[in-house]
Formats: sequence, C-alpha cells, structure tokens
Amino acid sequence: MADSLANQSKIPMVAITVHPTKYNGTQDPESWLQDIRFFCRLHGIDEEEDIVSFSMLKVDPMIYVPEKTSTFSGLVKALKSHVTYPVMEASALHNLRKLKYSSNMEMSDFISTFLSLCRSASVRNLEEQKSYLLNSLHDDNIRNVLSTKFRNVDEFDWVIKIFQGILYEYPLHQIRYGSRITIKHCVTGQYLSHGEHKPIEPGSQSSRVYCNGCKPKENEVWIVTSPYSENKSPGDPVRFNSIIGLSHGKSRANLSASDDRDDKSCNWVARRHTTESGYHNDNSGVWAIGDIIILEHVNNRLPLYTRVQDYEGNQEVVLEGDGFEENNKWYAEIVGQ
Repeated sequence: MADSLANQSKIPMVAITVHPTKYNGTQDPESWLQDIRFFCRLHGIDEEEDIVSFSMLKVDPMIYVPEKTSTFSGLVKALKSHVTYPVMEASALHNLRKLKYSSNMEMSDFISTFLSLCRSASVRNLEEQKSYLLNSLHDDNIRNVLSTKFRNVDEFDWVIKIFQGILYEYPLHQIRYGSRITIKHCVTGQYLSHGEHKPIEPGSQSSRVYCNGCKPKENEVWIVTSPYSENKSPGDPVRFNSIIGLSHGKSRANLSASDDRDDKSCNWVARRHTTESGYHNDNSGVWAIGDIIILEHVNNRLPLYTRVQDYEGNQEVVLEGDGFEENNKWYAEIVGQ
C-alpha cells in the first residue's frame, strides 16, 4: 500500500527545450548561430556540417543561402550578404546612439545591452566604444571625469570596469541639499569662514565673513539649504544654476548680502565658472566636489569675491566682479570625505 502511494506521488521529470528562433534578418547572425549550435549540442548534433544543415532550415526562405554551404563561416557570410544585414546593422547603430544610462537601471542590464548593440552594429574600435559609452550619460560632469579616465586605457574590459566604478562612486561626490561642505577659494586656497561676531557696522546683528586658513575647522563648515520660500528635499542633488541657501554649521547664521534686507537676501545661485560668455547659464550637470563655481547673489547678480588680507591675515569677502575673474572662483569639499 505504501509503495502504491509512493508511486502515485512521483512526478515525472521532463526536459523542455525551447527551439531556436527562425533567422529573419533582424538578428545578429553570429549570435543567432551561437544559439543554434548550443541547441544542437544539447541534442547530440556535433558535426559542423550537420549543424549548418539544420541551421539553414531555420533561415527565412526570403534570405538566400547557397545550397552547398557547409561551414559556419560560409553560413555567416551568406547571411551578412543579404540586404537585411546592413539594415539590421544600421538599426543597431541608431539604437546605440540613442542608448542612455539611468541610475534606475541595473548596471549589468545596461552593459549587456551596450555590448549587444556594439556587436550588432559592428562597432569594434575601442575609441568608438568609449565615445558611445560617454554619449550614454546625461551628466556633463561625470562624462568629463570618465573621458579623462578613459584617455590612456587600451583594454575594453578596463573601460567597462572604470565606467562601472565611477558611476557607482560619483553620487557620493555630488553636492546635495543638506550637505555639510567647505567652500575653498581657488586662487588663495583659503576657506570661506565665519568666526567670532564682527559687525559690519556698529550695533549691527550682521557680521562679516572672510577667508581664513588652509585647513578647514568648524568655523569653515557650511550647510547647503533650501532657498527662501522653497522646500527642497534633503538629499536631492544641486544642479548648476539652482538657487540655494548657505547656513553656517556652527552659528546657523545664513550667508547673505550685507546691504540687502529682503527675504531673498540669503539666496544664492550656484553657477559653473567659465571663461566662455553665456556658458554660465548652462544648467546641465550636478554640482560636485571639485567643480569650479561662482556663487552669485540672487538680488544684485554679483558674485562672491575675495581680495586683500586684513591685519589679522583674513581675506575680505565681498560681492564684486563679473563672474569671469580668477577671484570669483570657488570649489566645494564635502565634510568627512
């Protein structure tokens, strides 16, 4: 009785084999043939001539393959000589040019798609492959970083490893709302600072900021905040030309223009520094560690500027210049990185 029940409970094991698709000119011939060969090996078909013979049965009749074809190379050559092949190749190249990487994508899926399109489009030159990878990125900053990293790399495997590494690491370098940063003057190497209360005029509650020191301390730490009347989500990246606030980490005082008393006096525009006219207004890309920027006051459109030292060795910070000058150049570092 027990044996009978045991036999009834046994589930027969079956092998389910998916037949390879018919070749109709929309596939890469070499990839398609590889699938055919795998299928044949599973079914004990090992001879090249037999595999080719079976493969020809899976080719759409509209695609001519010489009847005497008996080798893999001969079959691939015949498939590539048909008009459908250059059409497929051009389509793959078009899709490769449109391919864009998104942080929401799985890196493995993106790389797999990229490699498949390169193969189908016959893009085998390493410099071309680098170019298409760079073109897949939306962010100018990370594209520039990768372009520099790629420059002396002559192995495709290393190109992919660098691409993956930078894409995973780069978000850690982005300036975000809520980031605790130091702001360093490019020319002098000193940091934007706010220490003891130094009123801008007798009896004023506003105190001066200045540049001081080559090693940042607690007086040189600032917090990137939402601008007045806006509520940015903490952790959101700050894009170029965004309006931000800067709150002093220790005193919580807001950086503002001394001669401005309205509610927006604490609002600043983070622009990329450039020597090209009009490029200030390019808002592509995210502000990141090391990007050279200008901090422009929203109301009077003047940029932050530092100049002569006072008797204590501090550099005065004012609003001055056109944004193209060397003394308007600053860059940020994230505290703790």
